[in-house]
Amino acid sequence: MADIGYNDNVSVSNRTFHIQTASNLKKGSARCEVFEQGKLISTHDLEFERRRSFSEDSLENRVREIVSVLHQETIEEIELMFQIRDKVKKLKHAPSNIKLGLIFLQNNLIKDAIEQFELALSIDPESGEALNKLGLANIKLGQNTTAMNYFKTAIEKGYKYADVYHNLGLAFLNEKQHYKALNNFQEAIRINPKYFLAQYNLAVVYLESILLDKSENLLPPPSIRMERAHQLLTKLGTNSSNGFDKINAKVSDALAEKDITSAINILVTNRDKVFPPEVDSLIGMDFYLKFMYGGRKLNTELIQKFEDRLNQAIEKNNSYADLWNSLGIVHLIQCRNLFLQALSEFDKSLELNPSFDKALKNKKLVENDGKEFLILLRAILK
Repeated sequence: MADIGYNDNVSVSNRTFHIQTASNLKKGSARCEVFEQGKLISTHDLEFERRRSFSEDSLENRVREIVSVLHQETIEEIELMFQIRDKVKKLKHAPSNIKLGLIFLQNNLIKDAIEQFELALSIDPESGEALNKLGLANIKLGQNTTAMNYFKTAIEKGYKYADVYHNLGLAFLNEKQHYKALNNFQEAIRINPKYFLAQYNLAVVYLESILLDKSENLLPPPSIRMERAHQLLTKLGTNSSNGFDKINAKVSDALAEKDITSAINILVTNRDKVFPPEVDSLIGMDFYLKFMYGGRKLNTELIQKFEDRLNQAIEKNNSYADLWNSLGIVHLIQCRNLFLQALSEFDKSLELNPSFDKALKNKKLVENDGKEFLILLRAILK
């Protein structure tokens, strides 16, 4: 059986995206790649089971459906993203701009993300969240000095959260300003002692500064920096997953050979593997945007998919408060849809029997008492 693939161009907002999706039977996976002007901007991977009990024909049909659904869903996601952008632009609602900006950022549409964060800031000039996200987007563009200014402004406005200090530290690290990077990573860890990514990056600062930073009057002596890096990585070994033990073993071997350069390269190249982007945290934002601005695109089947995705994400990390909050909102939306369905069913009952007093009573009760539920839902989603 040969691999199955699809290719399509999608035109939206005077732009053209090329969508290319194909199976990889040897790996049991499908990959969808999105290109703009010949440049790969994002990928979406999906694994599937290859059962020997399947006949060749049934396996081919199953794989074809998997690849086709992944391909079509990606096309629809791109189209809907820009449709929502046009709707949000007219409303002047900063939280929606920030949520949409994060979805663009996830899909590596960085300039579109920056546009949304800037719109949010124009609506709410005091938004530390918008400033923080603008900084992150500029780091992705390699504009670290610009990013620093955004993070510093956020902190000046009172947005003194651990991730802002971490992000500022990362911008300084990218610019090889190790002493300032160290101070900001340490502040992030002071605010959140379980901020493992900040600990990881602090270890990189200690090691990299031994090679590149000779400002002995500001940083601890090289032997102390080496020892602190070792302590941080050892501590991370008891708290991290995603294959960190193997990575740490390679780092330890390199340091035993006094090959600091290789140790740094191992840490930097494996950072996203140890701390993958928190895509799960965007599920709720994606749902919010589609519910509020996606029109009929958010049907019962899609709501069920969101519920399944959130439940799967919670199984992996049940300590993430945002996931539980988003799941609660999904369940409220399902209640709202069932509420509206119940109203239509009482109407149908009365259409069939206009003198059915019980159905009339039920309809009036739901219409009167149910208004408070709908008001509550609007307040939560505002």
